[in-house]
Amino acid sequence: MKTTRNWKVVGGWVLHGLIAGVMILAGSAKVLGLFPPEQVAKMDLSLPIQVIGAGELACAILLLIPRTSSLGLLLTSGFWGGAICLHTSKHEPFVMQSVFLLLVWVGGYLRVPGAFGSFTVRSKPKLERAEVGEALAV
Repeated sequence: MKTTRNWKVVGGWVLHGLIAGVMILAGSAKVLGLFPPEQVAKMDLSLPIQVIGAGELACAILLLIPRTSSLGLLLTSGFWGGAICLHTSKHEPFVMQSVFLLLVWVGGYLRVPGAFGSFTVRSKPKLERAEVGEALAV
């Protein structure tokens, strides 16, 4: 049982490491101005590309830090959701962004199962025999 849990955590770390690595590389290119200007013009963005790159870097770093991984999971999901919306609005393929979003959530499920705590069914505690008698007497 413990071995299975360790493999899940390791798998989640690997997926989050890959996603965060991609985001750090792409975000750094945007912040440093290495992103192709013709691509920026084609996207017709209202924000400077450096701001988007800084947000991408922040999401990736929050995803990797264990204490902030739940927040990183949420923000990274929002980032990839925004990327999907942007590419959809420009009639461009968005398969890669969708795959990244899926991998973020699979990695989150494997690495941070507590982030999905609100999705679990909580059973009511069993009543003791004495409590059942008291409940029936009332």
